[in-house]
Amino acid sequence: MSPRSRLAYVVALAATTVLVAPTTPVHAAEPETSPTDITLTQWDSGDDFAKGRSSHLRPGQSGTLRIGRDAGTTTYTDPFGDGTAKTYEYGTWTSPVVRTGYAIDESVTSWDVDTPTGTWAEVRFRGQKADGTWTKWFVMGRWTAGDDFAAGDIHRTSVEGQNDTDAALYTDTYVARTGKEPEAFQTSVTLLRPEGATVSPSLRSVSTLTNEYLPASAYPGTSTPTLGKEIDLGLPPFSQNIHRGEYPEFGGGGQVWCSPTSTTMVQYHWGREVPASELEGIVAPNGDPQVDYAAINTWDYAYEGAGNWPFNIAYATRWGLDGFVTRLRSLAEAERLVKAGIPLVVSANWDLEEMPEAGYGTNGHLLVIGGFTVEGDPIVYDPNYPSNDEVRNVYTRENFERVWQTSTDGIAYVIHPDGMELPGAGKATNW
Repeated sequence: MSPRSRLAYVVALAATTVLVAPTTPVHAAEPETSPTDITLTQWDSGDDFAKGRSSHLRPGQSGTLRIGRDAGTTTYTDPFGDGTAKTYEYGTWTSPVVRTGYAIDESVTSWDVDTPTGTWAEVRFRGQKADGTWTKWFVMGRWTAGDDFAAGDIHRTSVEGQNDTDAALYTDTYVARTGKEPEAFQTSVTLLRPEGATVSPSLRSVSTLTNEYLPASAYPGTSTPTLGKEIDLGLPPFSQNIHRGEYPEFGGGGQVWCSPTSTTMVQYHWGREVPASELEGIVAPNGDPQVDYAAINTWDYAYEGAGNWPFNIAYATRWGLDGFVTRLRSLAEAERLVKAGIPLVVSANWDLEEMPEAGYGTNGHLLVIGGFTVEGDPIVYDPNYPSNDEVRNVYTRENFERVWQTSTDGIAYVIHPDGMELPGAGKATNW
């Protein structure tokens, strides 16, 4: 199993903290090799969806897709519900065949789907191998924003037990078997609503990340800083650890809430606060009930965690934001986005000796790059500290870039206001 695959399986597990004295930053530069093949393919408009194939769907407002009047029907038994099979009307959009020009080792799909109460979406991926045959369709997630089970919401979930001779599915990450790497793919989204319902879920966008695998030994070394000045986006700092013991049915706060805490920091940075009416009844004795709310509303009932990468993106899109999971090749690439004002939630794991300035080691953690010092060290909003006042830190560029790139190949959530143009739009392959 690759390092990134292992992380996809344990991404919500966080650190055991051991405090040590920080070290002096060192910036060792090494020659860079050919860039990793990483591609983000996005469909986010009526014109984009028209390139694919729709069945039982109709155009909605602002280029979305909705279930049409001629919908088909299917049944689904919520594995975390009462065991009753329920009938749903559905429609499906399937992307055109996308040829990447390289062998796909891994893939993650993100989405923005509006799901009124009782409605939901299933997202799937399949790959076409070099001999022209297709893998089966892998379910990348069953998503609903709601949790009103009495009113008909399903339990949002990844799907276990899909591994076969072509690939393995680790919660949210497709990993091809050696010799079975696809060279093309398709993404599919099925929208579902209870039979007879008049409301419909709406597909607003879907994005699929594909990449080749590079072993840690291929890491080219520390990238050269590009900014020449300090940039600090000044995110609101939220600690995951002030929530220890809260909502044990959703992991109990603390170590398993790094992803929703990081997502919430970015959400609130953009001024998209959870309405007070939504936070009524949330019990957060030490404050920041919005973090508890995010953990509850990103919870993956199969994975039993709030660290499902696409679920965090889908949650963020509820608040007028757009986003996707991608991989960045270096901190130099991250600097381009931060310079444009976009903080990045990133995923990494490290041993204490690999990054002693953090004061702990972790087998899977998410935190936010919110700026850079004039020397090029990342300003990191790390939720794994005892209080909000301790969340903002500066980590060593050499150490941080190495552990981020070698443990997850640079996994990042890119979350920004809907309609915001990203730097290098149309030129960067991975955003």
